[in-house]
Amino acid sequence: MLISGNSAGKTSPDTPGIIKCVSSPAEARALPPGSVVGDLYGGVTFSDAVAHVLESRSLRGWREVAIADVSWTIIQLNR
Repeated sequence: MLISGNSAGKTSPDTPGIIKCVSSPAEARALPPGSVVGDLYGGVTFSDAVAHVLESRSLRGWREVAIADVSWTIIQLNR
């Protein structure tokens, strides 16, 4: 799992707190509520199994946001 922010993994000042890589459904289930997962590619860097777990833990689902003039596809985990 690659995390951008003050957690383990590589950091980026432009995207603090966005988790950019989740390798397995088990990793997706282990993320704490409030986590934000995303990528620059419409969510396609996540396997279908990982995306399913992320979607089941989110109230809003995937959405597009602009961060520092870059378009991200993110999902926030609520449960």
